Amino acid sequence: MDDNSFSQLLDRLGLSWQGYAKVRKGVNKRIGRHMQELGLPTMDDYLRALADPDILKKVERLMSVSISHFFRDQNLWRTLEEEIIPDITAGHSEKIHAWSAGCALGQEAYSLAIKWDMLKKKRSALPELRILATDINPDHIDKAMAGIYGRSSLKGLSDEIKSVYFHTCQDQKDRCVADYLKKYVTWKVHNLMKEPPPARRFQIIFLRNSLFTYYRRECTSSVFLNVLDRLDDGGFFIIGRHERLPSQTHTLSPFKRSSYIFQKTYTPARILHRYN
Repeated sequence: MDDNSFSQLLDRLGLSWQGYAKVRKGVNKRIGRHMQELGLPTMDDYLRALADPDILKKVERLMSVSISHFFRDQNLWRTLEEEIIPDITAGHSEKIHAWSAGCALGQEAYSLAIKWDMLKKKRSALPELRILATDINPDHIDKAMAGIYGRSSLKGLSDEIKSVYFHTCQDQKDRCVADYLKKYVTWKVHNLMKEPPPARRFQIIFLRNSLFTYYRRECTSSVFLNVLDRLDDGGFFIIGRHERLPSQTHTLSPFKRSSYIFQKTYTPARILHRYN
Protein backbone atom coordinates (compact mmCIF):
# COMPACT_ATOMS: atom_id res chain seq x y z
CA MET A 1 0.00 0.00 0.00
CA ASP A 2 1.47 3.37 -0.98
CA ASP A 3 1.49 6.49 1.18
CA ASN A 4 -1.43 8.05 -0.65
CA SER A 5 -3.67 5.03 -0.04
CA PHE A 6 -2.67 4.87 3.61
CA SER A 7 -3.36 8.59 3.97
CA GLN A 8 -6.85 8.06 2.52
CA LEU A 9 -7.57 5.44 5.16
CA LEU A 10 -6.31 7.70 7.95
CA ASP A 11 -8.54 10.51 6.68
CA ARG A 12 -11.55 8.21 6.70
CA LEU A 13 -10.90 7.17 10.30
CA GLY A 14 -9.88 10.57 11.65
CA LEU A 15 -6.36 9.36 12.39
CA SER A 16 -3.10 11.31 12.35
CA TRP A 17 -0.39 10.78 9.73
CA GLN A 18 2.23 12.05 12.18
CA GLY A 19 1.01 9.68 14.88
CA TYR A 20 1.47 6.66 12.62
CA ALA A 21 4.83 7.76 11.21
CA LYS A 22 6.88 5.28 13.25
CA VAL A 23 4.43 2.38 13.11
CA ARG A 24 3.06 2.77 9.58
CA LYS A 25 4.98 -0.20 8.14
CA GLY A 26 3.51 -2.76 10.55
CA VAL A 27 -0.01 -1.34 10.38
CA ASN A 28 0.23 -1.20 6.61
CA LYS A 29 0.96 -4.93 6.46
CA ARG A 30 -2.05 -5.75 8.63
CA ILE A 31 -4.35 -3.66 6.47
CA GLY A 32 -2.90 -5.17 3.30
CA ARG A 33 -3.61 -8.69 4.54
CA HIS A 34 -7.16 -7.69 5.47
CA MET A 35 -7.77 -6.25 2.02
CA GLN A 36 -6.63 -9.54 0.50
CA GLU A 37 -8.87 -11.54 2.81
CA LEU A 38 -11.85 -9.46 1.70
CA GLY A 39 -10.85 -9.63 -1.98
CA LEU A 40 -10.64 -5.84 -2.24
CA PRO A 41 -7.78 -4.81 -4.54
CA THR A 42 -7.93 -1.03 -4.19
CA MET A 43 -8.23 1.45 -1.36
CA ASP A 44 -11.37 2.89 -2.93
CA ASP A 45 -12.95 -0.58 -2.68
CA TYR A 46 -11.77 -0.90 0.89
CA LEU A 47 -13.13 2.49 1.93
CA ARG A 48 -16.53 1.64 0.47
CA ALA A 49 -16.49 -1.61 2.46
CA LEU A 50 -16.19 0.39 5.68
CA ALA A 51 -19.91 1.11 5.37
CA ASP A 52 -20.30 -2.36 6.87
CA PRO A 53 -20.16 -1.87 10.67
CA ASP A 54 -18.45 -5.22 11.23
CA ILE A 55 -15.71 -4.46 8.73
CA LEU A 56 -15.25 -0.98 10.18
CA LYS A 57 -14.87 -2.42 13.69
CA LYS A 58 -12.27 -4.88 12.40
CA VAL A 59 -10.30 -2.11 10.68
CA GLU A 60 -10.35 0.08 13.78
CA ARG A 61 -8.85 -2.78 15.74
CA LEU A 62 -6.24 -3.45 13.08
CA MET A 63 -5.18 0.19 13.33
CA SER A 64 -4.55 -0.10 17.07
CA VAL A 65 -0.94 -0.07 18.25
CA SER A 66 0.42 -2.18 21.11
CA ILE A 67 3.85 -0.61 21.63
CA SER A 68 4.60 -0.04 25.32
CA HIS A 69 6.87 -1.23 28.11
CA PHE A 70 6.95 -1.52 31.89
CA PHE A 71 7.43 1.71 33.84
CA ARG A 72 7.55 3.81 30.70
CA ASP A 73 8.93 7.25 31.63
CA GLN A 74 10.81 6.78 34.90
CA ASN A 75 10.23 10.40 35.90
CA LEU A 76 6.48 9.83 35.89
CA TRP A 77 6.74 6.78 38.15
CA ARG A 78 8.98 8.62 40.61
CA THR A 79 6.48 11.48 40.72
CA LEU A 80 3.67 8.98 41.16
CA GLU A 81 5.36 7.33 44.13
CA GLU A 82 6.68 10.45 45.85
CA GLU A 83 3.89 12.97 45.23
CA ILE A 84 0.79 11.73 43.43
CA ILE A 85 0.01 8.68 45.55
CA PRO A 86 0.54 10.52 48.86
CA ASP A 87 -1.72 13.33 47.63
CA ILE A 88 -4.49 10.96 46.56
CA THR A 89 -4.38 8.73 49.62
CA ALA A 90 -4.57 11.74 51.92
CA GLY A 91 -8.21 12.11 50.89
CA HIS A 92 -9.16 8.47 50.32
CA SER A 93 -8.65 5.96 53.09
CA GLU A 94 -10.56 2.96 51.75
CA LYS A 95 -10.22 2.39 48.01
CA ILE A 96 -8.51 4.08 45.05
CA HIS A 97 -9.71 3.61 41.48
CA ALA A 98 -7.42 4.05 38.48
CA TRP A 99 -8.19 3.76 34.77
CA SER A 100 -5.56 2.78 32.21
CA ALA A 101 -7.28 3.80 28.95
CA GLY A 102 -5.75 2.38 25.78
CA CYS A 103 -3.82 -0.14 27.87
CA ALA A 104 -2.39 -2.09 24.89
CA LEU A 105 -0.71 -5.25 26.25
CA GLY A 106 -1.11 -4.26 29.89
CA GLN A 107 2.37 -3.08 30.89
CA GLU A 108 1.09 0.22 32.28
CA ALA A 109 -1.62 -1.40 34.40
CA TYR A 110 0.78 -4.00 35.78
CA SER A 111 3.40 -1.30 36.45
CA LEU A 112 0.90 0.59 38.59
CA ALA A 113 -0.07 -2.61 40.40
CA ILE A 114 3.61 -3.40 41.09
CA LYS A 115 4.30 0.12 42.35
CA TRP A 116 1.25 0.04 44.61
CA ASP A 117 2.08 -3.40 45.98
CA MET A 118 5.66 -2.36 46.76
CA LEU A 119 4.45 0.74 48.57
CA LYS A 120 1.84 -1.24 50.49
CA LYS A 121 4.59 -3.38 51.97
CA LYS A 122 6.16 -0.21 53.35
CA ARG A 123 2.92 1.57 54.32
CA SER A 124 0.42 -0.82 55.82
CA ALA A 125 -2.31 1.83 55.81
CA LEU A 126 -2.26 2.27 52.03
CA PRO A 127 -5.82 1.90 50.64
CA GLU A 128 -6.89 -0.87 48.31
CA LEU A 129 -6.26 -0.15 44.62
CA ARG A 130 -8.55 -1.21 41.79
CA ILE A 131 -7.37 -0.72 38.20
CA LEU A 132 -9.63 -0.76 35.16
CA ALA A 133 -7.61 -1.39 31.98
CA THR A 134 -9.35 -0.91 28.63
CA ASP A 135 -8.39 -1.20 24.99
CA ILE A 136 -10.20 -1.27 21.65
CA ASN A 137 -8.47 -4.47 20.55
CA PRO A 138 -9.72 -7.72 22.16
CA ASP A 139 -6.49 -9.49 21.17
CA HIS A 140 -4.55 -6.97 23.23
CA ILE A 141 -6.87 -7.50 26.19
CA ASP A 142 -6.53 -11.29 25.96
CA LYS A 143 -2.73 -11.06 25.96
CA ALA A 144 -2.75 -8.57 28.83
CA MET A 145 -5.00 -10.81 30.92
CA ALA A 146 -2.68 -13.75 30.29
CA GLY A 147 0.22 -11.64 31.56
CA ILE A 148 2.88 -13.44 29.52
CA TYR A 149 5.86 -11.41 28.29
CA GLY A 150 9.10 -12.18 26.53
CA ARG A 151 12.21 -11.83 28.66
CA SER A 152 13.24 -8.81 26.60
CA SER A 153 10.07 -7.04 27.76
CA LEU A 154 11.44 -7.05 31.31
CA LYS A 155 14.62 -5.26 30.32
CA GLY A 156 15.37 -2.43 32.72
CA LEU A 157 13.34 -3.84 35.62
CA SER A 158 15.15 -4.39 38.91
CA ASP A 159 16.07 -7.89 40.03
CA GLU A 160 13.64 -7.43 42.93
CA ILE A 161 10.70 -6.73 40.63
CA LYS A 162 11.60 -9.60 38.32
CA SER A 163 11.87 -12.11 41.14
CA VAL A 164 8.83 -11.00 43.15
CA TYR A 165 6.30 -10.14 40.45
CA PHE A 166 7.23 -12.48 37.58
CA HIS A 167 8.00 -16.16 37.26
CA THR A 168 9.20 -18.41 34.45
CA CYS A 169 6.35 -19.72 32.31
CA GLN A 170 5.91 -23.37 31.46
CA ASP A 171 7.66 -22.93 28.11
CA GLN A 172 10.78 -21.86 30.06
CA LYS A 173 11.18 -18.93 27.68
CA ASP A 174 8.68 -16.25 28.64
CA ARG A 175 7.93 -14.61 31.97
CA CYS A 176 4.47 -14.67 33.58
CA VAL A 177 2.98 -12.05 35.86
CA ALA A 178 2.39 -13.33 39.40
CA ASP A 179 -1.24 -14.38 39.84
CA TYR A 180 -1.85 -12.21 42.90
CA LEU A 181 -0.76 -9.13 40.96
CA LYS A 182 -3.48 -9.80 38.39
CA LYS A 183 -6.10 -9.35 41.11
CA TYR A 184 -5.47 -5.61 41.02
CA VAL A 185 -6.74 -5.31 37.45
CA THR A 186 -10.07 -5.66 35.65
CA TRP A 187 -9.77 -5.86 31.87
CA LYS A 188 -12.36 -4.67 29.36
CA VAL A 189 -12.66 -4.18 25.60
CA HIS A 190 -13.70 -0.55 25.10
CA ASN A 191 -13.74 1.86 22.15
CA LEU A 192 -12.87 5.21 23.65
CA MET A 193 -13.94 7.10 20.53
CA LYS A 194 -17.41 5.58 20.29
CA GLU A 195 -18.44 4.33 23.72
CA PRO A 196 -19.13 6.38 26.85
CA PRO A 197 -16.48 6.19 29.58
CA PRO A 198 -16.99 3.69 32.42
CA ALA A 199 -19.73 4.80 34.78
CA ARG A 200 -17.66 5.48 37.86
CA ARG A 201 -15.25 8.07 39.27
CA PHE A 202 -11.49 7.58 39.14
CA GLN A 203 -8.72 9.16 41.19
CA ILE A 204 -6.11 8.48 38.49
CA ILE A 205 -6.65 8.30 34.73
CA PHE A 206 -3.82 7.29 32.40
CA LEU A 207 -4.45 8.25 28.78
CA ARG A 208 -0.90 7.98 27.50
CA ASN A 209 0.40 7.53 23.98
CA SER A 210 -2.92 6.49 22.50
CA LEU A 211 -5.84 8.84 21.82
CA PHE A 212 -3.81 12.06 21.60
CA THR A 213 -1.07 10.43 19.51
CA TYR A 214 -3.02 8.51 16.90
CA TYR A 215 -6.17 10.59 16.41
CA ARG A 216 -6.44 14.09 15.02
CA ARG A 217 -6.92 16.80 17.58
CA GLU A 218 -10.27 17.92 16.19
CA CYS A 219 -11.60 14.39 16.66
CA THR A 220 -10.64 14.05 20.31
CA SER A 221 -11.88 17.18 22.10
CA SER A 222 -15.34 15.86 22.98
CA VAL A 223 -13.93 12.45 23.96
CA PHE A 224 -11.37 14.15 26.19
CA LEU A 225 -14.09 16.10 28.02
CA ASN A 226 -16.15 12.94 28.50
CA VAL A 227 -13.15 11.15 30.00
CA LEU A 228 -12.34 14.14 32.18
CA ASP A 229 -15.88 14.03 33.56
CA ARG A 230 -15.02 10.66 35.12
CA LEU A 231 -12.03 12.07 37.00
CA ASP A 232 -12.64 12.78 40.66
CA ASP A 233 -11.99 16.27 42.05
CA GLY A 234 -8.32 16.42 43.00
CA GLY A 235 -7.62 13.41 40.78
CA PHE A 236 -4.74 13.11 38.37
CA PHE A 237 -4.92 12.99 34.57
CA ILE A 238 -1.76 11.70 32.89
CA ILE A 239 -0.93 11.81 29.18
CA GLY A 240 2.23 10.97 27.23
CA ARG A 241 5.34 13.07 27.71
CA HIS A 242 5.23 14.32 24.11
CA GLU A 243 1.45 14.67 23.87
CA ARG A 244 -0.69 17.75 24.30
CA LEU A 245 -4.28 18.13 25.44
CA PRO A 246 -6.65 18.71 22.50
CA SER A 247 -8.27 21.69 24.20
CA GLN A 248 -7.84 23.87 27.25
CA THR A 249 -10.04 23.47 30.31
CA HIS A 250 -10.19 25.38 33.57
CA THR A 251 -10.79 22.15 35.46
CA LEU A 252 -7.24 20.85 34.93
CA SER A 253 -4.02 22.42 36.18
CA PRO A 254 -0.46 21.30 35.40
CA PHE A 255 0.94 19.43 38.40
CA LYS A 256 4.19 21.05 39.59
CA ARG A 257 4.51 22.74 36.19
CA SER A 258 4.50 19.41 34.38
CA SER A 259 3.46 19.45 30.73
CA TYR A 260 1.81 16.03 30.88
CA ILE A 261 0.63 15.46 34.47
CA PHE A 262 -2.50 17.36 35.48
CA GLN A 263 -4.64 17.62 38.59
CA LYS A 264 -8.35 18.31 38.51
CA THR A 265 -9.50 21.38 40.36
CA TYR A 266 -11.39 20.85 43.59
CA THR A 267 -14.93 22.16 43.76
CA PRO A 268 -15.68 24.30 46.84
CA ALA A 269 -17.68 21.48 48.43
CA ARG A 270 -14.83 18.99 47.98
CA ILE A 271 -12.31 21.47 49.42
CA LEU A 272 -14.37 21.69 52.63
CA HIS A 273 -14.68 17.89 52.76
CA ARG A 274 -10.94 17.41 52.23
CA TYR A 275 -9.78 19.75 54.95
CA ASN A 276 -12.45 19.23 57.59
